[in-house]
Amino acid sequence: MKRKKYRAILFANTLWFINNFKMPLIEELINKNFDIEIIYLRLGPPISSKNKFSVNSIPSYEFTSYLILVLKRIIRRQKIKTTFLFSFTIGPILLSMLPLFNRHLKFATLEGLGRVFSSRAIFFRILKRFIQVIYKIIFTNFYKGIFVLNYSDYAYLLERQIVQISKLHIIPGTGINSKIFNPKSLISERRKLGLLNQKGGELLLEDMFITFIGRISIDKGFYRFIAAINYLLNDKRYSSLKFRIVSPKSDIDNINLDLREFLFNKNIVLKEYISNPICYYASSKIIVIPTTYGEGLSRVALEAGFLGVPIVAIQNRGLSSLFMDGVIGETTTDTEPYGISRLIKKIIDNYSEYSYFSENVFNSLSSKYDNKVSANTVINVLSYYFEH
Repeated sequence: MKRKKYRAILFANTLWFINNFKMPLIEELINKNFDIEIIYLRLGPPISSKNKFSVNSIPSYEFTSYLILVLKRIIRRQKIKTTFLFSFTIGPILLSMLPLFNRHLKFATLEGLGRVFSSRAIFFRILKRFIQVIYKIIFTNFYKGIFVLNYSDYAYLLERQIVQISKLHIIPGTGINSKIFNPKSLISERRKLGLLNQKGGELLLEDMFITFIGRISIDKGFYRFIAAINYLLNDKRYSSLKFRIVSPKSDIDNINLDLREFLFNKNIVLKEYISNPICYYASSKIIVIPTTYGEGLSRVALEAGFLGVPIVAIQNRGLSSLFMDGVIGETTTDTEPYGISRLIKKIIDNYSEYSYFSENVFNSLSSKYDNKVSANTVINVLSYYFEH
């Protein structure tokens, strides 16, 4: 068996994040003969029994437990392999400056600049200035490379001189498995759900939903979506539309009684997010993404885009490139609920124009955003530091 020469540590806020979004990268690193370790600050949302690969097969440590492990290694004078450290989000990036990580080759992935950089609240605007200075010091002096998911974040970091251009790399999101998310899978799922007319094969649109998939939060646009629903349902032409909210179970459990009664009275369906949400996309005629959050590259938009489900979205740095690459739908710069309502009406009234998804567009999207492409982009950057 070939001896493993390298070690990679993935350090994130939650184990849930690594488990759900970084397994393709981990698998490619293992194929390249890496030992893998995971460090996390908290578990995050519950990890279902169907997707525990990282928990069961890869050493995973809560941060304080990892500190104890490193101390034991020092006492035993264990030989340390060449180690690549991948940090995700602000907390792990700051903690990567601790002495125990001094000898590691450090890389950061900014999965979007996040609330700190997108919020207009005074507190976050002040915090943003502080983080910009810290990032510049850390990235300039201690990091080998920084990955971002879109060209807007790339430009932002260069404009503010936070990262040197030689260290800055673009990767195509967290990657989507095109073997699961593709038009054939969508048709198969719709047949299973009884959403295709048996004679002509047309969609039974009256049984399908306009769906929001995301956290129940202001930045994710949840309340803008609720307002847009209310506006549409008060219009007789659109009062028969069906709406659905798909969110993490913890968010649904925390909805207050007043809002829960409103949703019930309006027949708005609440569903818990699952690890393989293709059934939700299959039963959706439109996916609504009203977020103003500073996302890197919207995973919901990518999944819907790979399937060919039309999207209505507020323009966001993590969305623009997808529509240029052929994702079906409409965007607006209007952050008011009317902007979302107007686009929903437009697609509903002209649905046949938005229901055709060409094989060429799917092939183009998968060639850029498939999980293998995302992982290999990172591997190619790391290869500069491999021993030859």
